[in-house]
Amino acid sequence: MNAFAKRALFSYSSVTKSKAETADPHELVKLLFTGLTDKIATARNSLERQDRMERANAVTGAQKILFGLRQTLDFNQGGELARNLDALYDYCTRRLTEGHAREDDAIFAEVHELMVQIRDAWNVMPVKGPTLVQ
Repeated sequence: MNAFAKRALFSYSSVTKSKAETADPHELVKLLFTGLTDKIATARNSLERQDRMERANAVTGAQKILFGLRQTLDFNQGGELARNLDALYDYCTRRLTEGHAREDDAIFAEVHELMVQIRDAWNVMPVKGPTLVQ
């Protein structure tokens, strides 16, 4: 597991340290997506409750996980798909900033839906064959 992925996983504090250390790269990405969608859901709930501090922490945590996901991409083996995911993660990072600044749940909902789709696709992806992560 590379240092960026470890930092991203650290942002997802409800994952136990031992589980993260023993996870293979595919499983690690699953954990990161779970943490990411949880953080975005927390940001949305915090927005509804008008808890700015909790929302800021959730958005920051989600962005750290997105940074970590970007760092796990293997552009040599993943090719165009890895480049597309990189662009999507970058887009989502910027949209989270915008949603937080504008206090706009529709933006959070958009990012959440995008990441749920990617998470669900990742969860059913076979582990064997070319990999998108290093």
